[in-house]
Amino acid sequence: MAKSSFTKMKFSGLSVTAPDYIRSIDDDLALFDNNPVKLARAKKLIGFGTRYRAPEGCTPTDLCRAAVRRLIDDMAIDVNSVDALILVTQKPDYSQPGSSYIIHRDFNFPKSCAAFDINHGCPGFIYGLWVAGSLLESGACRKIMLVAGDYYGSYNELRNQMLFGDAGSAALLEYDPQAGPSHFNIQADGHGFEAIINPAGGARLPIRADVLDLEVIDKHGEALRLVDGYIDGLEVFNFSVREVPPNIAELLEFAGAKLDEIDFVAFHQTSKQIVDRVAAKTGLRPEQYSTSTFSVYGNQSVASVPGVIAHMLKDKVARGRQKVILSGYGIGAAWGSCLLDLDHIYCSGLVLEKFDRQPSREEVIAYWIKKLGT
Repeated sequence: MAKSSFTKMKFSGLSVTAPDYIRSIDDDLALFDNNPVKLARAKKLIGFGTRYRAPEGCTPTDLCRAAVRRLIDDMAIDVNSVDALILVTQKPDYSQPGSSYIIHRDFNFPKSCAAFDINHGCPGFIYGLWVAGSLLESGACRKIMLVAGDYYGSYNELRNQMLFGDAGSAALLEYDPQAGPSHFNIQADGHGFEAIINPAGGARLPIRADVLDLEVIDKHGEALRLVDGYIDGLEVFNFSVREVPPNIAELLEFAGAKLDEIDFVAFHQTSKQIVDRVAAKTGLRPEQYSTSTFSVYGNQSVASVPGVIAHMLKDKVARGRQKVILSGYGIGAAWGSCLLDLDHIYCSGLVLEKFDRQPSREEVIAYWIKKLGT
């Protein structure tokens, strides 16, 4: 059922990586009609500040690979002891197979280590934890690597790209009968699937010449390509404020906990405006949450919640115990929250890393022509 409790899932470590290329919203004045007043209003309301972007050609797999490498090295993890590798992303390198197999290959995980992708965005880290917790609770696995990463990717779609930053994360989850309880409240409503969507690129509308450069004029009067991402901002705002606070209230009731007992709530960093409204409706004190990860790094999508932990709680979770709620919501429409203790875990912080030039589109095409040709 959507509400679940696990008693054997230990959250042991977390590594989060972002690219070192920083872009300030002040460099995007043109997106605000070159009006400094509009820009200042957006910075105050939405929380725009800076964001970290990967170079073109970089993929979520590249970002996640860096996070996995750091987690393995810093925690001295023997990959042969890992029973499952779960990768959560909405932008795999290929439509098939999943990118988890690339990570599996690159780090020589054993054949006994299962690997699979979960196609998910903003709530995906919570969904991934729920799946991992189920596997650990059942005894099917004793050690799981949960990897989650994303990047916005569409450098042509200007209106939404100012919201997003890129990041990859890796978490180590272990079977431990003494771990203590973790509680989940997972929800979804498929009626909202069109609110955040890439219309072209799947089996329903494959990318071919007839849609590659096709543009439509959206309700804001701006050109939008079907191959780009579409976000209905008002619907996302209303959905978040309507669904997330009761989800957290139900989680607390299910766990037999009170809001005052919670040290911190790591919200998916949609925007300052949405997080502030959700937090107020939830009844949180200002010190129980933050929007600064969005203002510094941007909306990191599926890596957003681990990004908040790494950015805001690194020292606290490394040196002691924090009772936290993790809350993700968005694409699907889907949302979920979990209540767990982060107790003396390894946490890398949000580490910036330089990503060298990736193979160009022409180079990738040439590779596959050579690979597949006679």
